[in-house]
Amino acid sequence: MTNQLAVKIVCQNPECQAPNPASHNFCAHCRTAIPKVYLWAVGEDASSLKAGQTLANNRYVAVNNRVLLDTKPGWQPEVVEKVPEWIVPYLRLIGHRPHVPQVYGSVAYNRSGRRTSTIWLLEKAPIYSEGLGAALAGKVMPELSESWKTAGSMRQLNWLWQIANLWDSMEVEGVSRTLLHPEVLRVEGGLLRAIELMPNGESPPKLAELGKIWKMWQKQARIGIAQTLEKICDRLVKEEFTTATQLIASIDEALRTVGQKQFLNCNYITLTHTGPTREQNEDACYPPSGDGLYQNTGYDLSLAIVCDGVGGHQGGEVASNLAIETIHRRIETVLDKPENRYPDSISIQIENSTCIANDRISHLNDSENRQERERMGTTMVMSLIYGHEAYFAHIGDSRLYRITRTGCHQMTLDDDLATREVRLSGVLYREALGMSSSGSLYQALGMNSSSSLHPNIRRTIVDEECIFLLCSDGVSDRDRVEQYWQTEILPVLEGKVDLATACQRTINMANTHNGHDNATVALVHCQVKQPVEAGQNTTLQDFPADVSTYVHTDTLLLSSPESNANGGARQQSSPVDRSVATPTANNTQPILLAIGAILLMAIGAGAWFLSQENSSAPPADSSNPTAIPGATPPDRDRPAPLPPGAPPPN
Repeated sequence: MTNQLAVKIVCQNPECQAPNPASHNFCAHCRTAIPKVYLWAVGEDASSLKAGQTLANNRYVAVNNRVLLDTKPGWQPEVVEKVPEWIVPYLRLIGHRPHVPQVYGSVAYNRSGRRTSTIWLLEKAPIYSEGLGAALAGKVMPELSESWKTAGSMRQLNWLWQIANLWDSMEVEGVSRTLLHPEVLRVEGGLLRAIELMPNGESPPKLAELGKIWKMWQKQARIGIAQTLEKICDRLVKEEFTTATQLIASIDEALRTVGQKQFLNCNYITLTHTGPTREQNEDACYPPSGDGLYQNTGYDLSLAIVCDGVGGHQGGEVASNLAIETIHRRIETVLDKPENRYPDSISIQIENSTCIANDRISHLNDSENRQERERMGTTMVMSLIYGHEAYFAHIGDSRLYRITRTGCHQMTLDDDLATREVRLSGVLYREALGMSSSGSLYQALGMNSSSSLHPNIRRTIVDEECIFLLCSDGVSDRDRVEQYWQTEILPVLEGKVDLATACQRTINMANTHNGHDNATVALVHCQVKQPVEAGQNTTLQDFPADVSTYVHTDTLLLSSPESNANGGARQQSSPVDRSVATPTANNTQPILLAIGAILLMAIGAGAWFLSQENSSAPPADSSNPTAIPGATPPDRDRPAPLPPGAPPPN
């Protein structure tokens, strides 16, 4: 690898443009954030790139084999008139970020006097950034097969579950063979990430071929899932699974069993602010802003929602608050019933709740005879944590990010014209951003009837400590989350800052570096404790050191004592714990330590006595069961479109 300290990155502030060492996170002259954009090279001659080479008049520097660093990240990359067919699947699978990298641009490459070829550059590929230190920066993340043998049961199943969920979409785009190439599948903790896509060719693979690959991994599966995984592989090879949906259901069943042994603590908080330039706040959130910190365990429902009203003084505030009220009450009421707490049912109830909120706002628009741009509406993003699963839903351009110690990833895709152009027209995303009205929304709650609404719902597995950041565009505009997550959010995972402080600091960041809109944030901190398995490190590195400050509960389903005897409406119905979490008082710690010491001595004595009697206890049974045609995009605040080759405004 080349010495990155010698590489200079040009400040993206057009009024500065000072060169900075690659080790700097902020410009030494104007304090503008300096993004480190590492790119993966694909194309006929990509493998010939060597560390130290430069392309495009020294703009791109090869820091590793096929890994390039953009030294002018504020400038538009080169684009071509027509994107080749083999690049199109990347564009159409943009909704599957961060599993699939995206096209950044292209560059002409002349290899030792040979004919000039085109190398395509992929962004958001599984390449380490500066966050983990200079030693890892620019290196490709490990292969799944390399990490498999040291992973726990939950993570092994999680990786396979993600492969199964990608199968159908990749098959439609003719790149499902990607999932059969172990060297292409990389992992970032529990997240599966393909470094590039592999075309199917003339013979598309069958699901049975997955079974042959997984059979090799099954030999190094954890004892707790080895037998289950063997059965899944056998059924794949015998073609008993005819659809990916059947395969997903089988893995889900195994995940439920393993997930019951995982402990998940969930802390979450919200905060909203009018912003320095607005007169009123059209954003809304749940739980209500300023309520303090909420705390739940895995089998409680941890619900967070952020809405950003559109319609200005004519109703944006009304729409966002109406959406919050409708969605949280509906979800709490329906999911209070145990029979509804299964993946398909939860996803359906989230969609139904979203549609009901949409129709309430739309009906209010109709009753007030609001037309076209006079109609009030709202964007929406929500997260629901239950057990080992996280459910996300969004409409519009409010976003959700997943943050771990190794990276920050946007998990939602804006419902704006730019992303629609990428999906439908094969235009590169950065090129689409320069088009007129690229940031206008093509769907939001309340603009039309729910028959034209397409909520984006996603489910993922939580098997490691992470933070989900939900926010309105007043926070995320101009890539502020990507620029500041390491300074504002990462310290929570490092134990240096509490969640409430991080939430306030994120709002302050938005008001300082954006400031043109209302700003709303919800932070959901998931802390995971996995059971110790044979051959694994017993250090609980994914759980806070002071475990005593968190409540451990074995409650699987939450009852609702507020329900009246006649089954009528509840005055205060909520599966979410409404109490504010408070740390254990200092004066109780000596008592707890004394009790703990007594319990340990009692357990030791009991164990000695039982050993003398040669008795043993039997193990416990752990089994258990398109856009809306003709829709008028609401007006949004957006930076002016960039002309090709120009740096963006700071």
